[in-house]
Amino acid sequence: MRLQLPLVMVISCLTALCVITAVFLFQQQSEITDILKENVNSRRASVDLEECLVDITVLLKDHVDDVSALHNRLEQHLFRLAEVADQPMEKELSQRLEQAFVAYQRTWNTLRTGNPDVDEQQLQRSIRFLESEMIAPCREFRLYNGRLIEETTNNHERILGELAWGMAGMGAMSAVAGIFVGYGLTRGLTQSIRRLQVQIRDVTGKLGGEDTSVIVTEEGQFSGLRADLHQLTERIEGVLKDLKQKELEVLRSEQLAAVGHLAAGVAHEIRNPLTSIKMLIQAGLEDEQAGGRIPREDLVVIESEIRRMESSLKMFLDFTRPPQLQRSSVDLRSLLQDATGLVRGKAARQHVTINIITSDDPLELTVDREQIRQVLVNLLLNGIDAQPHGGSIQLELRRTSPGAELIVTDRGPGIAPNMMPRMFQPFATNKETGLGLGLVISRRIMEDHGGSLTVENRPEGGAQFRLSIPSS
Repeated sequence: MRLQLPLVMVISCLTALCVITAVFLFQQQSEITDILKENVNSRRASVDLEECLVDITVLLKDHVDDVSALHNRLEQHLFRLAEVADQPMEKELSQRLEQAFVAYQRTWNTLRTGNPDVDEQQLQRSIRFLESEMIAPCREFRLYNGRLIEETTNNHERILGELAWGMAGMGAMSAVAGIFVGYGLTRGLTQSIRRLQVQIRDVTGKLGGEDTSVIVTEEGQFSGLRADLHQLTERIEGVLKDLKQKELEVLRSEQLAAVGHLAAGVAHEIRNPLTSIKMLIQAGLEDEQAGGRIPREDLVVIESEIRRMESSLKMFLDFTRPPQLQRSSVDLRSLLQDATGLVRGKAARQHVTINIITSDDPLELTVDREQIRQVLVNLLLNGIDAQPHGGSIQLELRRTSPGAELIVTDRGPGIAPNMMPRMFQPFATNKETGLGLGLVISRRIMEDHGGSLTVENRPEGGAQFRLSIPSS
């Protein structure tokens, strides 16, 4: 800022001077042009009038009687001369010519009314009247305009000379200002380079783990700055290499932790069903020793627990090895009905109602029916689990361009603030019997389709999941 402010002020002043000079020159040029245009128009009008008077005089000397057309033209020239007369002298001469023309017309109208000798005398008087009372003032008008044009031209040349000297002075001032500004910039740049060298060497020492004082005795030069930057670059490359190595170690640790978490989840999900199966089989063996057999109800429980283990293993397989998409044309309205039908029994047991809002028109998209249904079932089960004492879930299907949007809204307590950032991370769950993989797999399915899955808490309570499904 210390360098920029004086430079900006100098440049602003010079720019303002140039603008003022240009505006002044333009105004002066415009005024002189207008004056010249007025004087030229006045001179042209006086020349036309003089030529017309000379023509009339010549015709009268040749005893031509019919000069009415020239009289009409003379009247027009007088009217034009009165319009362009803007100086007091010009107005006076214009009025004088108009009065003389009126007197001439009275004399002309009395010609050839009597004795031919008298008419000849009147004709000669008319000629002398035109020469003395009209042609002479007209020439005076023309000469006056010529002097005005000459004065305007001289003024124009004088103004151009003054502007030339002004521009030369401004150029000299600009050169001097440029020298001072350049000197100031050089000094400031040298100091900035020196300070930058100090900072670079300080950072270089800190990156190397050194805690030494930085002393710069030489003047700030670009060559020294280049060497310092090269040293800093080498030090940064070394630090980045170390960081990359540590990052790989941290990533390896995270992977091992994830494997451990995964193993713990698998053990937890399979141990509980195996425990139930083991206890039922042991009870059956004891009954068999007593002569009994395993009851049908226990067999039903064993089958249910085995299916539970299969479902858990399938979820792990889906997470580690996602299936390929099998796209087909699917009506999303019927897909919503299928998904709600699969969870309707559990929803009825927990007194949760499911409402579907959609249009009457078919909404067909090219998607994998089974995977999209898996996403819907997962979201519906989450909404039901979030309302153990009853509530409602709303499914709203909207047509968008060029696909569809499905909004799943529940009336539960919503998502805890500490869980919101980790909703789509593996093994992130607050359920007692959950793996935390359902939402992760659901989002991956939507992304494989080219869509998205997002979640937010509603201001009035409850969670809202938004699915964006493209057309293909």
